Amino acid sequence: MAERILLVNRFFGGAQTPTGRMLEDVARRLVEAGHHVEVLTSAAAYAGADGAAEVPVARVRTVWTPKQGRLGPWVAFLMQAALRIPFLPWDRCVLLTDPPMLLTAALGMRKRNRRLYWWTMDLYPEALASHGMLKEDGLAYRMLARLNTAALRRLDGVVTLGACQTERLDAYPTWSAVEAHVEVPPWDYRPLLRVERSANRLLNAQGWQDRRVVLYAGNIGEAHSFEEALGAARLLAADPASRWMFAFVVRGAQRDALEAAAADLPNVVVLDYLPPEQTADLLWSADVHLITMRPGWEGIVVPSKLYGVLMTDAPVLFIGPPEADTAREIRRLGRGTVLPADAPAEDVREAIEWLGATEASSGQRPDRTAPETIAAFVTA
Repeated sequence: MAERILLVNRFFGGAQTPTGRMLEDVARRLVEAGHHVEVLTSAAAYAGADGAAEVPVARVRTVWTPKQGRLGPWVAFLMQAALRIPFLPWDRCVLLTDPPMLLTAALGMRKRNRRLYWWTMDLYPEALASHGMLKEDGLAYRMLARLNTAALRRLDGVVTLGACQTERLDAYPTWSAVEAHVEVPPWDYRPLLRVERSANRLLNAQGWQDRRVVLYAGNIGEAHSFEEALGAARLLAADPASRWMFAFVVRGAQRDALEAAAADLPNVVVLDYLPPEQTADLLWSADVHLITMRPGWEGIVVPSKLYGVLMTDAPVLFIGPPEADTAREIRRLGRGTVLPADAPAEDVREAIEWLGATEASSGQRPDRTAPETIAAFVTA
């Protein structure tokens, strides 16, 4: 039977924002299954709002949010979503976590015969505590956690990004009241055609054809470290025979700190994001892909960058908590190696050189059924 399904997130569609991209994939699967899909999103963050990137898979309702800043768009969207969701026509509603605490919109709903789902991304207020903005024993944190505790009682199901994130949620006293949950890692199904090294526009533009590249591509926020990689870069820079270089193609809260720390390293380059049409060149430029996570962030964030790099042949080096969902996925697929956070520079250097000698495309690729899994879960 066809259901009326409402999807709620600040982003929808487009190639650059993982939550918007994945939500569009799920919307497509729901429409293909015969359901009536509406999306509530921000006019400032909707990929089709300016006509440059139409997303013709659902009816899209937009709300106004500021285009600049972080807190302003979060608060504006959360308040408008909480007011509008109860009065929109839907049988099943899926809430994501952009903005943070969007789950609390569930508190004002009278569900009647409607079913409500939460698709987690970053966990809040846990992220605020790991960031150091709140103390876990402080009043603000405890109040936000209690809002989550109350909202979980309202849910019919939860989609988490992995086992470690599920374990985080299991700490809430009302987690057991959730009828069902499913673990679905992030994904990236953008077309990523192989780019041969000789034709790679990034390698050619930067003069890197004779170099071996450790690539960190994506957000470099508070959850991510770079010190371990720079330690290895310093050792390799002292070796005149080394061809290794480290490319950070990044934006985020720690970019300035990264640039300052790497200023004296000749084998480290920090670049801004490339245009979307050069994504394949970027990811295929790597001999080793680098992903990092600071201790305490496991289960709170699950970096989506892993799933784009897995579409290439290069192995992955993850530096971070060994129990993090990213570390578990790399081990499960046999696509690289995991080092603990604060690993010594010599260990990182050895791991890079070992991975650089690893046979290309060894290990498994992730399956491509994630959107279907979520669509089936929220319509079961």
